[in-house]
Amino acid sequence: MIRSKSLIFISLCTCFFIAITSCSDVTTSDGDLSETLDPIAEVYPIEGAENSRLTVNKGSNSYFKLAFAGISSNSIITEAEEKIGWCIDWEKPIDSDNGVYDNIPLLSTFNVEKWNRLNYLLNISNDLMASDPEITFREIQLVVWSLRGFPEFNLNSTPVADLPSRMKDANGQPKFSYEKVDEILEIVENGHDDFEFVEGTKYAVIAQTPSDVQTVIAVAE
Repeated sequence: MIRSKSLIFISLCTCFFIAITSCSDVTTSDGDLSETLDPIAEVYPIEGAENSRLTVNKGSNSYFKLAFAGISSNSIITEAEEKIGWCIDWEKPIDSDNGVYDNIPLLSTFNVEKWNRLNYLLNISNDLMASDPEITFREIQLVVWSLRGFPEFNLNSTPVADLPSRMKDANGQPKFSYEKVDEILEIVENGHDDFEFVEGTKYAVIAQTPSDVQTVIAVAE
């Protein structure tokens, strides 16, 4: 009887182990992105960009300006031009004054369903800023953080004091519009289902920075 109970217990443990090891289809090169990007199922390593050099500067119409070096020829991203960049991990620091990071793998989100909302935003952000002078890169960046959710970000419950310095003035007051952020989130929610990837579509390329550095994305098309 004791032997039967032991066999049942072992069988249950085995089933449990199989279940937990087969539930995840997250694709990363290591565990550094698990908190920031989970779930990032089906993102694709970019061939020839496994060990790129990333240079980060502040942008004026985007949160960052990103430049890459050490990339072999591929159809997604090259060293030819500076890329618009955004942050998807608001809690971690990054050197955005010509900061240089080496051995950075790049990952593509092209036609990845879990990135559909964010990629839709990347395709409409320029038009949003052009049509409404109250919408700046700050509102777009806040929407990016809100859409990703890893780490969780809720603008309405996050004190302004906890936001990065570029989001507030010298007196600690917000330099963005809560109303416009909500409007953009509603536009994305209402429009992303009809978004299709075609020639010229913009999408995020993830720069897999070290685990203690902000994860950033470049806009490719």
